[in-house]
Amino acid sequence: MGTINSNGLLERFEAHLAGSALAPATVTNYLADLRAFFRWNVSANGAECSPLSCGEQGIRTYCAYLQQSRSHAAATVNRRLQALRKFFDFAVAQGWSATNPADDVPLLVDVVSQRPQHRTGSDVERVLSVMRGCGRDWPPRDRAIIQAMLGAGLKLGELIGLREADVHLGARPPYLSIGGLNGDPSGRIVPLDPESHEALTAYAPLRQAAGDVDRFFVNQDGRPLSTRSVQRLLHECAVATGLDSLTAQDLRYIYARTVLQQHGDVKEVARLLGHRHLATTIRYLRPDSDDVQ
Repeated sequence: MGTINSNGLLERFEAHLAGSALAPATVTNYLADLRAFFRWNVSANGAECSPLSCGEQGIRTYCAYLQQSRSHAAATVNRRLQALRKFFDFAVAQGWSATNPADDVPLLVDVVSQRPQHRTGSDVERVLSVMRGCGRDWPPRDRAIIQAMLGAGLKLGELIGLREADVHLGARPPYLSIGGLNGDPSGRIVPLDPESHEALTAYAPLRQAAGDVDRFFVNQDGRPLSTRSVQRLLHECAVATGLDSLTAQDLRYIYARTVLQQHGDVKEVARLLGHRHLATTIRYLRPDSDDVQ
């Protein structure tokens, strides 16, 4: 491990990425982010210091450098951090590192990243094109996750908490049951558009949940999907789409705008989003809204 220089690490990581069905642009961006980290490591710790020796504190210092010295936006810092998480996951799998030092370094949060961005029509088309498989063969589960947010307006927590019994793919029309337990006033029925229905139908027979797990979306071990797993997927989707960042709120906002264009009725948007007050929906649909419901 100690004899592998930075160039060797990059080459092996590139070979790993090339074999993981990622789009070429995604691989290029991951490598560019990793090279930037390697350059910082040399300037901060010296040429003899291996990038693999950077612990959690080193990763935190790097993120602080990006934010404070380079004035990078939180979305850019988070993108770099996600690239490091992926690299160190690979390093752990190769036995080069005992743990992933980027795992416990939190993503940055700021006011801008907490609210849905004003996505343009071209942004929406780019996301839709990526989900339709342009440039990448998305795994059925990953495509179903994105489509559930894009085509049903699910919040991140609603997506992770979605149970198998909440997914009604055989109904006419097919729909999702969101909340509504024990008289919850925010409970709602959300119809699935054809693309979302197709994506969830393709994933359903491949789902392999552990015996005591009723969540619809599960990880490779059959356990409930984590917030971090979805954030990683959104990051990969953003890279493939060419956007600086992509959040669950962005996809929910795209859904809300789509429903408004189709129905022309803010009340219908409010119902499908689960908003209790119409004023919340009106604020939500504004590009500069501070509402993050």
